[in-house]
Amino acid sequence: MLAALVAATGIALHHSTSEVPAVLVLATFALWAWAFSLVAVLAALRARSVLLTIVALALVGAGVIQYGPLVSPARGDDDEGVDLRVLVQNLEFGRADPVEVVRAVRDGGVDLLLTVEATPEAVDGLRAAGLVEMLPHEATDAAPQTAGVAVWSRYPLSPPERIPGFSLGVLRTDMAGPAGPVTVVAAHPVAPVFDGPTAVEEADRLRWYLGGLPGPAPVVVGGDFNATWDHARFRGLRGLGYTDSVSGGGDGWVPTWPAGRRVPPLIGIDHVLARGALSVGDTSTVRVGATDHLGVLATVRLPADRVR
Repeated sequence: MLAALVAATGIALHHSTSEVPAVLVLATFALWAWAFSLVAVLAALRARSVLLTIVALALVGAGVIQYGPLVSPARGDDDEGVDLRVLVQNLEFGRADPVEVVRAVRDGGVDLLLTVEATPEAVDGLRAAGLVEMLPHEATDAAPQTAGVAVWSRYPLSPPERIPGFSLGVLRTDMAGPAGPVTVVAAHPVAPVFDGPTAVEEADRLRWYLGGLPGPAPVVVGGDFNATWDHARFRGLRGLGYTDSVSGGGDGWVPTWPAGRRVPPLIGIDHVLARGALSVGDTSTVRVGATDHLGVLATVRLPADRVR
């Protein structure tokens, strides 16, 4: 019975739009809570209780519906397109090893790198490590501690525009991409564990901002959202036409934090999203030293038949 209650709580948290800080934090781990439904099934079968078995199976089914989009096969796309390899990396107070970041860019064939917690020292370190040899164009707004944001690209970028109203930083730049203009946004809204009311406010503000970006140019968004698939406000971006690379590619559960600890990453809060793209997926992670976030690498397939 206790396992069923835990699983039911996880399902409720997945759908919750509460602004209570504790609820927001607990929702981060809703998937883990739902996993207790499997324990509930085993316990019910062992107890030979028909009622408990039905309840437990219903909880399992509810979770399958919730998390099905993460593992559903990506839809085939026969249209020709141009692939853009995108890497998102939280630099953790700017301490991430710049040589390893550059190596990840090289090994991943990255065309677009979006970084958060980009301090002035981190930006200088990436330049010195040779990042500009592969990604010569940059739109950076470095800042101390966690407020810096920086974008690096294989293709020309417009000057950075820092969007007001975000304590950790949201930056926009326009890229002259391989198949036409692309709007690029690097995002780092505040975490609910630090400031619940501000986290709700910034999540709503980010949704409003992203929803108001003009088309028809595709939009690529990446960063540390401090939100998982279990946060209703993050999933709400789907209603604005944005597709997360994990759900778009059927790539399953991709945890990114915490990295470099004794325990493996438990939650996926770093994301690559796209709007107006043919597809987005092929999601994987990369390990960079001296940061507690895995980088997220994904492929955004851009329409190829647009006028530059």
